Amino acid sequence: MAGLRRRIARSPTEPNRTDQREATRKLVGLVERARQNGREQGPLVPVEALITVDEEEWVWQVVDRNVLDSLSHRLVFQSSAGQRREILMTAGIDAAMDAASRIVELDGGCVLIETLDP
Repeated sequence: MAGLRRRIARSPTEPNRTDQREATRKLVGLVERARQNGREQGPLVPVEALITVDEEEWVWQVVDRNVLDSLSHRLVFQSSAGQRREILMTAGIDAAMDAASRIVELDGGCVLIETLDP
């Protein structure tokens, strides 16, 4: 951090301008620092979301890894406007068919059953 230059004007009236060459130099430095930080962090691993927020609806998603591994199908509700919304996941096609038929009976519309990739 000692080699970084001041980026905030000392006074509000002092103009803070950068020419093309200086801007390129600063961008090259920024990209190199980002790459160096990435190398220091090591390989990234995916992290499951613990909460999903959709407008006013908050869905907590704390699930044991063994349960996640046993799921095989996803039910997706497709509205008449064409918007897709994941409803739930099941372990097995029979449970998925049963849940989808009940949802269609209650709400109508279209429920898609998708297989989860291993």
